[in-house]
Amino acid sequence: MNRDLELKWLQTQWTLGLLSIGKLPEIATTLLCDGIESKALIELAGLTRKEPGAAELFEQALEELGCSPLEPIDAVRYYAKAISASIVASEITPLEGANRIWRAVLHVDLHGFHELDPFIYAASEIPDRPWDRKFFEDAIVEEARRWTSLDDLNARLAEPVHMDRFRPNIVVEGSEPYGEDG
Repeated sequence: MNRDLELKWLQTQWTLGLLSIGKLPEIATTLLCDGIESKALIELAGLTRKEPGAAELFEQALEELGCSPLEPIDAVRYYAKAISASIVASEITPLEGANRIWRAVLHVDLHGFHELDPFIYAASEIPDRPWDRKFFEDAIVEEARRWTSLDDLNARLAEPVHMDRFRPNIVVEGSEPYGEDG
């Protein structure tokens, strides 16, 4: 992973409350070993897991490294895109991915934000409807494909668009990103 992507991933997890404060010194040490340096990162790497000040030093390090503050809604979208790519690549199961997205959404207060509801709905229904597991897993994979297609589209646009601008009308099985257009 390149430097900027690694920092954005860490910042995303931090914004979503998915990184524990106790792990921050270890993360700082790993970043330093990867050649990513800042004054605050060096100081953070020297802390023990239980010493105070880790959160402040981590945020200072992100700022020193040029990371602009990340809004929770942008963090959850970035997280959903990354998890979707892992689902599509079969690196994680559809249910595991949907559960990760669900947990991330629970960590932030986003009233009226429904772009990730298909993941959450499917993940919440599988335990109560095990006979429909394949149906829900297929739905999660299709939703993940929509997110990877959107990510690719946004890489080509001057101004990115969000998932709430789209609504699936038909479901195409077994396709790659943009396969739904064929």
